[in-house]
Amino acid sequence: MKFMTLTMRNWRSFHGDHRVEFSVDPRKPVTLILGPNGAGKTALLNAFTWALYGEFTDGFAQPGQLVNVDAVEMDPSAETWVELTLVHEKDEFRVRRVTDARRQSAREYDLTVTKNGERAVEDDIYKILPKALKDLFFFPAETFSTANVLEGNRPGEGSSLNIGQAIRSLLAGDIYDRATEDLRKAIESEALKPPKNYSDNTVEDARRKYEQAQEELNSAESRRDDLPGLLADARDKASKAKKEAERYNPEEIRRWELEYGRLTGCVRQAEDATQRAHELYVTLARKAHLHFAQSAVHSAISQLDLAEKAGLMPPRIHESVLDKTLKECRCTLCGEPLSKEANDRIKTLRAHVADARVAVRGMETRSLLVRHVTQRDTEVAGLRKDVASLAADLGAAGPQQDADMRMLQAVLRTCVDVADRLLTKAMRELKDFTDAHNIERIPVGQSPVEIAMVRQKTVDMLIAEVKGIEADIEELSAKARESLADYTRKSSKSEGHKRKTAAIKILREVKDFFDAARKGLNRFGREDFEQAINVTYSDLIAKPYQIHVGEDFGITVRFPGREEEIPLSQSEKVLVLIAFLGAIARLAPLYEEIARNQQQLKRTGGVATSRSQGFPVVLDSPTSPLDDEYEADVVNALPKLLPQVVVIVSAKSVAVWEGIADSVGSANIMELTSRSSSNRKVRWNGKDHIYSAQDDGVAHARTRMTSIG
Repeated sequence: MKFMTLTMRNWRSFHGDHRVEFSVDPRKPVTLILGPNGAGKTALLNAFTWALYGEFTDGFAQPGQLVNVDAVEMDPSAETWVELTLVHEKDEFRVRRVTDARRQSAREYDLTVTKNGERAVEDDIYKILPKALKDLFFFPAETFSTANVLEGNRPGEGSSLNIGQAIRSLLAGDIYDRATEDLRKAIESEALKPPKNYSDNTVEDARRKYEQAQEELNSAESRRDDLPGLLADARDKASKAKKEAERYNPEEIRRWELEYGRLTGCVRQAEDATQRAHELYVTLARKAHLHFAQSAVHSAISQLDLAEKAGLMPPRIHESVLDKTLKECRCTLCGEPLSKEANDRIKTLRAHVADARVAVRGMETRSLLVRHVTQRDTEVAGLRKDVASLAADLGAAGPQQDADMRMLQAVLRTCVDVADRLLTKAMRELKDFTDAHNIERIPVGQSPVEIAMVRQKTVDMLIAEVKGIEADIEELSAKARESLADYTRKSSKSEGHKRKTAAIKILREVKDFFDAARKGLNRFGREDFEQAINVTYSDLIAKPYQIHVGEDFGITVRFPGREEEIPLSQSEKVLVLIAFLGAIARLAPLYEEIARNQQQLKRTGGVATSRSQGFPVVLDSPTSPLDDEYEADVVNALPKLLPQVVVIVSAKSVAVWEGIADSVGSANIMELTSRSSSNRKVRWNGKDHIYSAQDDGVAHARTRMTSIG
């Protein structure tokens, strides 16, 4: 999918008719739009979102005043419209949204959608660009400055974008959401209630217990579905509150962040140590047979060694020779007759010579036992090394070099106790720290620092709830199944009850299937997204970083094979954010094709992406948070992102953008004219172009869109 043109009439500061043609050349994927402050860069970004969705990006000021002020003064019924032309696969779509000065404040719009010149419907566009992707494909400068996709250790950071919802939208996963909700309503429908003329206290009691268990389960599932949105909103508020606090008292919030980061780091370290200790203790318990069998194995080897030394294995004389000598009373070797004393000696020798097969088996057994001892020594040495490493990390006394299993068990028991105490202490210190700022109601005039602390505490509580809610749902689901089974048994005498409980059971099983499908889409979508963002980031920056995407789609950056997070420079953070957007844009056409072929649960989880495919993104001032020294890194990376990228920026660093002129297929200027503007020109490809102009005769600032190549 590619944008072809954007046409506007009287849109905000753009008086009259204006047109932008986007580059569709994959060798020149960048459409560059230069504009001074106040020219309407954010308004231009919102021309896209308004045309497609009738909505605006966060922070868009005065959404009820869309018609150009000069146009309204000339004609009180003046209208504004925005038309976006795009090509998807072999089809051309036109989307035009219209309002006028009288209807704009009430947000009343007219929408026209055509497909290949024929009338189409709004859903045809939403199938290509779902509403859930608005904040991903149309990204404003304010979001670049305040949103942070890095999970990190710092409070307030984390994705404020609901990537799980976006992925489900691309995969048409809303069918599973709707199916689950419809099935939930069907289970609770009046049609499955017991007959009104049936009265049995035992059955009624069982039915009430089942309905209560089902209601608790429904409530927990609804809460689970709401949590991603609540967490995204809480993170967004925490991020904005943090920035406000930094402006108010940056030193105080910095100290709080450092202490919060230190305490949460201690909790994570203690959790890791506790998990290591308990896992190692389980491993040691599973290897206990090595200790208990040790003495028996050594005793058996010793006895077999003695048998060998005594000549019992292998036998010095084969038993067949001795048997023949005794039978003939003559030495088989020399032929001499046996005396009575010689015959008695041979009988004694025959009694002590083992059967040859038994002797061979004894030797084989000894070899197996010796091999067992060697393997046991290797395993014990490995356990000894692991226990010593854990003890050193915990500051506990380690085992001796020749420690046996009993001694290792004693040392490990100490390590488990130390780890548990450290975790309890770390969690208590973190709780004490956060509880010290646990303010139930924000009084008037409270400092932004305290507000930021409260916002972050809300984020922490929601994260904890997200981690535990699936376990709660499993428990409640088991309770509901058990109560339904009890209700079914007790009501089995009634045919009416029997049919209805059977129907409820079937509906629950179908609902469980759709729930599993939703979970699968999230899990496999997360795997695809992690792979896509790593590919995208490696395209943008040549550094050996690995991006990890958590269960809640939070992002951490690490070195391959290591767990600790990498501190990133500001430009690297912006590149992570751009890669974040590019990953979704690259997945979009692939996921759309998967959804069209109804292969969501077959192909997701192994989808490969590349820079040659992907939907376009529109970025408003992506380099605004950066210092000059970092700006070139981001500018040079953008042409590698997608087959089409629209970038709206100021010309303050136009020389940096000229560095990628070979990748710019369409360059445009938003010429600003106002009383307060200065007369400025911008040089592009060796030519000067008007950038802003001062005019005392202009009542209101106005902008004109001009193509410069």
